[in-house]
Amino acid sequence: MSFVTRPVISILLGLSIALSLSMSPAWAGAQQGWHVLRLSAKSEHSGSHVWSGNFTALNQRNYDAARFYEPTNQLFSAKMIFAKAATRPANQRVTRRVTWLLPIALDAGYRAQLYQAAPLFSLGIGAAFALPEHAMVSIRAENMLRLGGGVSEQACYDGFRRQFHCGTGLAWTDYTRHGEDRRDAIALPAIKIKFIKRFSF
Repeated sequence: MSFVTRPVISILLGLSIALSLSMSPAWAGAQQGWHVLRLSAKSEHSGSHVWSGNFTALNQRNYDAARFYEPTNQLFSAKMIFAKAATRPANQRVTRRVTWLLPIALDAGYRAQLYQAAPLFSLGIGAAFALPEHAMVSIRAENMLRLGGGVSEQACYDGFRRQFHCGTGLAWTDYTRHGEDRRDAIALPAIKIKFIKRFSF
């Protein structure tokens, strides 16, 4: 078993245990502790934006360098939200409820010949507020604590041994000098606000 497969299996096992606990009658019925509110997992990389390897050069010719960006490791990513109802004093008569949210994201990383993204773990915090008329608003700050996920890239070489970037076709010096396209921006801190209104007929 490769060193990449082992941590992925461990993550999957942990998610399975968490999901089974959240769906057990004793856990779900009490609703006092943390439980899994939402869970999604897939065999894809979601920690960064990987180049396709298809670009148009300055001579207006199209080039295909996709083989340099094909993954050589096992891909896996997961997102989950843990929830916990806020405790209220016994003498409080307000029926409006608050639920604390804990968004977590995992990614096993990405390894290709010219592109590498480190494994990623991110943690956020949020809250959901129950409103009158069967409505709810949630506010989440995602990726506030971020471990890993850094991206590194390597250059291609043309027939004259000149360096260039196979993702964009730019000269390597131009690509590294400007660097305006941050590939790991998908996992940067972000604020998300959602409003839900239920209608009954």
